[in-house]
Amino acid sequence: MADNGERIGERITKSFPVFDCDAHVNDPLEIWERYVPREKQDLVRQTYFRTDEAAFVNGTTRCIGGGNAEFAPMYNPILIAGPQMNKKIMRKLISMMPLTDEQREYVRHAGGFDAAARLKEMDLMGIDQVLVIPTMVIMNLPFAENPEGVDVFCRAYNDWAQDWCTQYPDRLFAAGLLPLQDPVRAEKEVRRVKDLGFPVGLVRPIDARGAYPNDIGRVLASGAQEDGPMEPLFRAFEETGLVLGMHTFPAGVMGRTAFPGALSSPGELLNQAGVDSQTLSFIFEMQTWLAQVLLGGFLDRYRNLKMALFESNSQWLPYMLETCDRLFRLYANERQVKAERLPSEAFYEQCVISFESDEEPTMVQWDRFDRIGIWASDCYHHDGADAWSAIRAMRRVGVPEDTQARLMGGNACRIYGIEPRSCVSTEPPPIVRPDWFPQGRELEEWADIVAHPREHMVDIEQGGIVAGQPVDIAASARMRRQGAY
Repeated sequence: MADNGERIGERITKSFPVFDCDAHVNDPLEIWERYVPREKQDLVRQTYFRTDEAAFVNGTTRCIGGGNAEFAPMYNPILIAGPQMNKKIMRKLISMMPLTDEQREYVRHAGGFDAAARLKEMDLMGIDQVLVIPTMVIMNLPFAENPEGVDVFCRAYNDWAQDWCTQYPDRLFAAGLLPLQDPVRAEKEVRRVKDLGFPVGLVRPIDARGAYPNDIGRVLASGAQEDGPMEPLFRAFEETGLVLGMHTFPAGVMGRTAFPGALSSPGELLNQAGVDSQTLSFIFEMQTWLAQVLLGGFLDRYRNLKMALFESNSQWLPYMLETCDRLFRLYANERQVKAERLPSEAFYEQCVISFESDEEPTMVQWDRFDRIGIWASDCYHHDGADAWSAIRAMRRVGVPEDTQARLMGGNACRIYGIEPRSCVSTEPPPIVRPDWFPQGRELEEWADIVAHPREHMVDIEQGGIVAGQPVDIAASARMRRQGAY
């Protein structure tokens, strides 16, 4: 495999275990149907609820929930990027719309909600162990207003995740969902999920509540630092050893009753500019949180805290650490909070950051990430990829094999406190696909044409792309090369 599953050359093998530090499940409906107590179901319905067609925050605010019916007649993008899938295939599938129910079901990877299917798909993708994280919940739940309803839902999700992972306890691990609207409730859930064996608890680095989680404490006139509202939560992470998983998401605009019109995420600035927030929202959220943490002495205050930064790319990190170190020194006399370590020193001692298979700039800087990089597939989201593609890319840019082993699993297992396990060592042969499935030379020719429209304008016009019709432009390209027109 290469980028996002594109197969090139011979199948490869690996000699080390791979731990996927950030992959996803698709919040199955049974959480609401079986795990929310019956007497609390109305409360949760008015807090955060979804069907296969839609989801609702606070009872009436509609949002994307991840159901298959929401995306018809297209495939479900939350469950698309599994074994041997790539962006060329996805783009071709979009051009084939409307997809039939059979086609949509075929490309929906069941590993997003079924544990047995997950193991089969992990084997195909070269993944030995995985940490699973919920999907649209991370985007939507911060805007729920009822702390009790959020607490009930988080407990239900975590109970479901516990049952799901214990079907294969040495391969599946869950990140705990926390009721962050109430730091006291969140603290209790941190301690509960730690007792359940979860290695990570999730926080999203946005200001959805006017004080969460960015209000980490104020400096008083005396120079002393006052506890922020999230103090109980951060202390619970520190005392239990649960890793604080900071996970970003696209900037949704749900509205807030407490602070109407205020920004919740820096990614909303992109929305206001008419740009899809996914382009930079992940990075904006993480960089804003991390700069505050590094320059505000947060890690010195919580010296035993371990933090993992998820789904925000990583190649920007070395420059940011260098910039924070420079500012830390430059404003040493003006800094109100006295920290003992440079920001880079604190980060390297207490944090790790995830990277994905297409982040070759991170791999080129392998010496900077050797002890802090943790690989993530991000499956089954549309940009997810397998372990084989990451290993191929690292070999191509000359990453030493012992560093590959740390980046692909060793660092994640170390910070999570998980015993590594090897279950798959050889890349599988191509999956046998139905005839309608985009594949082979025809797919490659089609992808080349749509990727270079200026060079292939005749093919596009002859194929009917301008008119928006489903066409066989690969055949058109072949005819042109053979002199048919």
